[in-house]
Amino acid sequence: MVLPNVYNLGFHTGQALRSLLNKHEIPTCPQPNEILQAMSDLPFVYKDWWLHLLFNDPIHLIIETTLLVTIIYIVFSQSREWKGQKTEKLSENEKQDLLREWKENGRQPLVPKTATTPIVGAGGGKNSSIVVEELNGRHMKVSIDGGKTKSVLNFATHDFLGMSSASTSGSASSSSSSAALVDEDDKQDKKQTSSSSTTSSTSSSTKTSPDASPTAVPPGNALKDASKAAMSKYGCGSCGPRGFYGTIDVHLQLEESIAKFTGTDQAILYSDGASAVSSTIAAFAKRGDLLVVDEGVYEPLVTGVTLSRANVKWFRHNDMEDLRRVLERIRTTDEKLGRKPNDQRRFIVCEGLYKNLGSIVPLADVVALKNEFHYRLILDESFSFGTLGPTGKGVIEMYGKRHMYDAEIVTISLENSLGGIGGVTVGNEEVVDHQRLSGAGYCFSASSPPFTASAAIAALDQMEHRPKLLATLNENKDYLYDRLKSEMAGSNIIPDKLMIASDERSPIVLLELSEVEEDDAAHEEEVKLLDKIVQDCLEGGVAMVSTGRHVTGKHMHAVPVPAIRMTVSAVHTKADIDKAVSVVKKAGKKHLPK
Repeated sequence: MVLPNVYNLGFHTGQALRSLLNKHEIPTCPQPNEILQAMSDLPFVYKDWWLHLLFNDPIHLIIETTLLVTIIYIVFSQSREWKGQKTEKLSENEKQDLLREWKENGRQPLVPKTATTPIVGAGGGKNSSIVVEELNGRHMKVSIDGGKTKSVLNFATHDFLGMSSASTSGSASSSSSSAALVDEDDKQDKKQTSSSSTTSSTSSSTKTSPDASPTAVPPGNALKDASKAAMSKYGCGSCGPRGFYGTIDVHLQLEESIAKFTGTDQAILYSDGASAVSSTIAAFAKRGDLLVVDEGVYEPLVTGVTLSRANVKWFRHNDMEDLRRVLERIRTTDEKLGRKPNDQRRFIVCEGLYKNLGSIVPLADVVALKNEFHYRLILDESFSFGTLGPTGKGVIEMYGKRHMYDAEIVTISLENSLGGIGGVTVGNEEVVDHQRLSGAGYCFSASSPPFTASAAIAALDQMEHRPKLLATLNENKDYLYDRLKSEMAGSNIIPDKLMIASDERSPIVLLELSEVEEDDAAHEEEVKLLDKIVQDCLEGGVAMVSTGRHVTGKHMHAVPVPAIRMTVSAVHTKADIDKAVSVVKKAGKKHLPK
């Protein structure tokens, strides 16, 4: 019925054009008066055609009229939501917050200042460059200013479970290779490492007994063997994004293993730990949505918040009273505007273990507030996974909460406790499937090489079947805090000048100056002072980090005060910890003012 009427309309239109052109002996363009006459007659022609269809083909008429009305609505209508956002005025509380931020941060320079001193990594001083030549568990080889390579204790990286600790020539020859990494000047340390390595030579298998000592066989041996096998089978790279031709079976196996370990429906693997975090936030929060974010979150989370273009409200770090104040203010604004909470997607964003602060989120209070005000929770467990909880599942396990219910979206980096490359997001089926089309890092970045996924699977297996790794990490962490507190209490200088700023449940230990000035000049002096302390520690055979120059305001909302960061791992010995505390105390006495 519809097609014959369309055909008739076209046929009669063609006849009308033909009759119009036949009026002219020589084909010429119609005259202006003829065009005007045709345009004036068009409404009447359409009216007659419309009435004809009304009686002969009403279905065709309904479809055409609906399309016409829709086109007119799209052309002449305007989004009320966008218009309301454009004209919405700031409340008095929001104005006060902006003024407070202005007073605290001041005017940002149009052009960033040129750095007068180089960025300090693990303790280099002015005009010094540090190159890490080799990294193996509790030791690293570094060269300063291109000089002789030196082996130092590694308290600088986040290899919490020692997954990078492996023999350099295979599992069967652990003894000689492990001893080779020991500082030649540290005889006692060499003997302990040699003894530990001799025990490891009794087994060359990637599987280890649950009762084995965590340092008897280096955890990284299993990762090395898995990586070699994957290289032999798959080659080096995957050569494409996951959604095209970059998905290998080991990627799917890793996703399944992580989901099973965390007790979630599914997991999605990204090729980079930072992009996993930032892409996940940007995949769920868009322009017009709302993010309520802890101002202490680290750089990838801030990047994701920025990329989302959502409305952002910040609350003071781990301050649950301030979080409640922010949520209540948003509720009051909703009531004034007549807006329902489900009119926009709303998330609270936190870290489990804060990288730059060494603090732990009060998850029980956050979950209670999120349920009370009807928000979803995005929780980053990159540094708490493998370090907190009875089996290392992070703060969710430590607080007795549940994935997918108490924390809807959880991101995990594979680059810390698992000693690998990449990151994952775990959650229910909808959370994961949505990212396979909306996660920028998943859709547009090449997938991780198969051997890195195989290494992560092996690391997860080590974490599950060697519970003593986590137990030893906790023992070393407690011992480090006890030694720091006892040494500081016995010093005549450090108690008044240097203090522990991190949570004592955290393996990331931060030491800050007791008296911190707010002005830029004093801040620079504090950074230089901590740089000197860390440089002396490096010269004393222990690598740690001075955070003042690389934890800056360029990618963070609130910049933490300068600090010395020490990271303890499961493969450290008590002698290692004693030496680290000793060199910190010695350098502090040397440089801290009396």
